[in-house]
Amino acid sequence: MSRELPALVTALLEPATYPHPVDRVELVETHISWVLLAGGRAYKIKKPVDLDFLDFTTLDRRRYFCQEEVRLNRRLAPDTYLGVVELTGSPSRPRLGGPGPIIEVAVAMRRLPADRMLDRLVRDGAVDAALLEDLGVLMAAFHAAAETGGAIDACGAVEAIRGNWEENFAQTAAVPPDILPPGTRSELRRFVDEFLAREADRLAARVRAHRIRDCHGDLQAQHVCCREPIQIFDCIEFNPRFRYGDVAGEIAFLAMDLDWLGRRDLAMRFLNAYLEESADYDAVPLLDFYRAYRAYVRGKVQSFQVADRAGAAAVARERFALAGRYAAARPPAPLLITTGVMGSGKTTVAALVAARLGAVVIRTDAVRKRLAGIALREPAPHPFGEGLYAPDMGQRTYAETLRVAGEALAARWPVVMDGSFSSASERRAARDLAAGAQAPLAVLWCDAPDGVIRDRLRRRAAGRHEVSDGREELLERHRARYEPPAGEPGVFRVDTTQEVERAVERVCQALAPAADRHGAREDIRVTGEGSP
Repeated sequence: MSRELPALVTALLEPATYPHPVDRVELVETHISWVLLAGGRAYKIKKPVDLDFLDFTTLDRRRYFCQEEVRLNRRLAPDTYLGVVELTGSPSRPRLGGPGPIIEVAVAMRRLPADRMLDRLVRDGAVDAALLEDLGVLMAAFHAAAETGGAIDACGAVEAIRGNWEENFAQTAAVPPDILPPGTRSELRRFVDEFLAREADRLAARVRAHRIRDCHGDLQAQHVCCREPIQIFDCIEFNPRFRYGDVAGEIAFLAMDLDWLGRRDLAMRFLNAYLEESADYDAVPLLDFYRAYRAYVRGKVQSFQVADRAGAAAVARERFALAGRYAAARPPAPLLITTGVMGSGKTTVAALVAARLGAVVIRTDAVRKRLAGIALREPAPHPFGEGLYAPDMGQRTYAETLRVAGEALAARWPVVMDGSFSSASERRAARDLAAGAQAPLAVLWCDAPDGVIRDRLRRRAAGRHEVSDGREELLERHRARYEPPAGEPGVFRVDTTQEVERAVERVCQALAPAADRHGAREDIRVTGEGSP
C-alpha cells in the first residue's frame, strides 16, 4: 500500500470538497484503488498502475474501466452505482464536476451500510438462512440472463482452466513453506491434473450447455450487502478473463467463502437454492474443484499482502489449507430420502439435514415441474392423482430424481432426496441406488397429526406460493394411499411437532463418519480478511 498519499487523495479527505453534506471522510485503500467514503456517497479512484493483469496507467484507460465498472455492477447492484464523476480543478483543490480540465475520474456510488455486509453478519451470527436461499435464487436468475458464447465460452475450455491453475502455481512459487507447505502444493497439482484428465468431457459439455457466462467474478461474502433488495457489488471489470467462467466456479466462490467463515450450513443453503432454481445439478461434480481454485486464489492474493497487512500471512495459510481440504478424496457419501404425506415437514427436515451434512437436496416437487415445463412457483392445482400428479408423471419424476441423485453420489456428495416416497416400491428404488453407490441410506419418515398438517397447508396456501402444490383438500386421499415405512430398514421417524433439530442431529450422528466432509473447518481458524 502507498506510504504517502497523492495530493489529490489528500485533498479529497477534506469534507468541504464535496457538493453534498459530509461530516468526515474515510479512506479505504487497496492495491488498485482508493475509495473515499464521504457522507452517503463513496467514490472510487483507480490507481495509475500496471500489474500485468490490469493497466490503469492513463486517464483514458481509467475512464474506460470506470465506465465498465458502472455498467457491469449495475447488473447486480442497480441501486448502488450512480455513474462516473469527473474531477476538475487542481490536485490540491479538486472539484467533483464543473468546468475546467479533467484531472481524474471516479466511480460514484451510494454508500452501503457496513453492518449489512454478509461477512459481517456471518461473523456476528446474525444471518437468517432464508437470506442465503434468496441469494441463491438471485444468482440463478443473474446467470440465466448473463452473456455467453464466443470469447466467453473459450474460458471454459480445459486448456484455459489449466492455464489459470498454472498461473496460480507460478505466481505462488516464492510463497514461503510456512504459508504454503510443499505437500499442499504438490497434492493440489496432482488433484488438478487428475481432475482435468478425468473430467475433460464433462467440462466440454458445460461449454455446449452454455454454462460458461459473463459472471460477477469476485463473489465473496464481503461483496454482498444484505439490504432490500440485495446488492452484490465490486465485480471484476479490469480483466474479463477473471470474470468469464463456468457458473459452477462462481457459486463455488461464495460457498468456499462461507466455509472459510465457519458456516458450511449457510453455504449449503445457498448452493441448494441455486441448484433448485437453475436445475444445474451437473455443476455438483465440479464444486470441489472450483472451491479449491477459489480458495487457492484467495490464499495467493493474501500472500501478496504479507508485508503490508497484519494478519495476511495467517489468512493466506488458512485459505491454502482449505484448498487442500477440497482436493482430498471424498469417502462414499450417504443417501437420505424423506417420506411422509404432504405438509408433514419433509422439506424443513431435508434442509436441516442437508445443512448439517453438507448434502445436495433434490426436491421431487421441483423436478416434476421442470419435466412439465412449468415455472417452479407457478401453481398447478390439479386433482389428486391427475395431471401433473398422474401416476405416469410420478414415475418420470422419481426416475429423474434418482438419476440426478446418482450423479451426485458418484461424485461422493451426500444427497437428500426430498419427496413423499409414498410407496414401498419408490423407497426400494432408492435403496437400490444407495446399494449400487455403496452409500449408507437413511429414510426420514416425517409425520404430524392431521390437524397440525391441515393448519400448515392452510398457512402455506395463504402465503407466498411455494414449489409444492400440496393443499388441505388433498390430504385425506394422500393419507389413504400412503404406505408407511414401518418395519423397513434404516428408518428414522421424525415427529415434526417436536424438536426437529434434535431428531436431525440423531440422524447425522448415526451416519457419521461417512457424512463428515472436508467442507467443515475444524482445523481452520478465521482471523479476518480485508478487501484485496
